[in-house]
Amino acid sequence: MIEEVLKKAKILIVEDQQANIDVLEDLLRMKGYEDFRATVDPREVFNLYATYEPDLILLDLSMPYLSGFEVMEQLRRIIPEDTYFPILILTADATKETKERALSEGASDFLTKPFDLTEVALRIQNLLYTSFLHKQLVGQNKLLEKKVQERTKELEERNRELVKAKERVEASDQLKTNFINNISHEIRTPLNGILGYGQILVDPDLTLEEKTFYAPMLKESSYRLMNTMTNIMDISMLTSGNQKVRNREIDFNRLVQDIVEDFQATCSAKNVELNTNFLTDEPGIYTDPELLRKIIRHLVDNAVKFTSQGTIDVTVSKGGENLVIEVKDTGVGIEAEWQKRIFENFMQESTTITRIFEGTGLGLSISRGFAELLGGRITLTSEKDKGSVFTVLIPF
Repeated sequence: MIEEVLKKAKILIVEDQQANIDVLEDLLRMKGYEDFRATVDPREVFNLYATYEPDLILLDLSMPYLSGFEVMEQLRRIIPEDTYFPILILTADATKETKERALSEGASDFLTKPFDLTEVALRIQNLLYTSFLHKQLVGQNKLLEKKVQERTKELEERNRELVKAKERVEASDQLKTNFINNISHEIRTPLNGILGYGQILVDPDLTLEEKTFYAPMLKESSYRLMNTMTNIMDISMLTSGNQKVRNREIDFNRLVQDIVEDFQATCSAKNVELNTNFLTDEPGIYTDPELLRKIIRHLVDNAVKFTSQGTIDVTVSKGGENLVIEVKDTGVGIEAEWQKRIFENFMQESTTITRIFEGTGLGLSISRGFAELLGGRITLTSEKDKGSVFTVLIPF
C-alpha cells in the first residue's frame, strides 16, 4: 500500500546535462515511478514548484544561470519552515565543505557523481518514505488538534451547562425557601386571626354589637386560610398529574358574571372600577366548570390585588374555535424579564417575605396548568407601572 503511494510521487530533476537526466529518468522508470519531470534550466524551478508541486527534487549544484545553492535559497522563501520537503543533491563536487553547506542550506541528502544507481534509488525511496511519514504525522496532528479543540469546546460547553445548572439549583433552592416562608406566612397570618378573633368572640362579656364587628374579621381570616390550602392542593394535584377534568355544558357568561360580582365590593372599597363585557351571543361551552372558574377567579383576583387605581375590564368573546376571556387592568404591571417566568411554580416578581402583596404566588401557575388541562392556554402582555392583560383561550 505504502509502496504504491510512493511510486505515484512527483519527482523533479534539475540538471544541466541532458545525459544525466536521461540516466535518472530511465532509473525512475525502471523502479516503477510514474510521475517525473526534468529541466536543464534552474530558473524554471520556482515556477515548476508552484505548478507541478513536486514531492522530491533531484538537484545538481553546478549549473549555469543559478547554482543549486541559489535554487535552494529560492525554495526556502516559499516553503513553510515546518514543512518537510526532500531535496537530494547529485553533484560532482565531493568536497566536505560543499556537502556540509548543502545539508545546512536545505538539502536532505547528498550524493556525488559518478553515483551508484542502486544507491540513488534507495536514497530516493528513503526520502519519499520519510516525506510520506511526515505528511501522515502532520495529518494525524491536525486531526488530533481538531479533536482536542472539539473536546475542549464540549468540555467548555458542559462546564457552562454545569454552572447554569448549579445556578438554577441555587435559585430553585432560594425560591423554595422563599416559597416555604411565604406559605408559612400565608397560613400563620389567617390562623392567628382565626384564633385571636375566636377567643374574642367566645368572651361572655362581649356585646352583640362587638360580636357583629369581629365576626366578619374571623370569616375573612377563615376564607384566606381556606384559599391558601386550596391553592396548595391544586398545585399538588397538577404537579402530580392527578387532577381530573370533568367536562359538561355550562353557561360561561353566568360563570364569569358570578366571579366578577364576588370582587365588586373589594373594588368599590379601593375605588377601582370593575367592568364586564360580553361580546358573544353563544354563552354555552363544553368544559370543566370548576377548573374554568378557578382560572378566571385567579386572574381577576390577581388584577384586583395589584390594581390600586383605575379600571379592571373582564371581556368575554369568541375567537375562532376558542372562548376568549381577557382580564385587563391598570395595575403595577410586570417587568419584561419576569413575564416568561411568572407562570412557573414558586415564581413571583417579588418572592421575599417582605413583599407588599399577600398570597402564595401560585395563582398564575394554577391558572396556566388548568388552562392546559382544558386544551387551552394563557398569554400575557404587560408593561411595568402601566398594567397587564391576561388572555385565556379555551376550546369550545
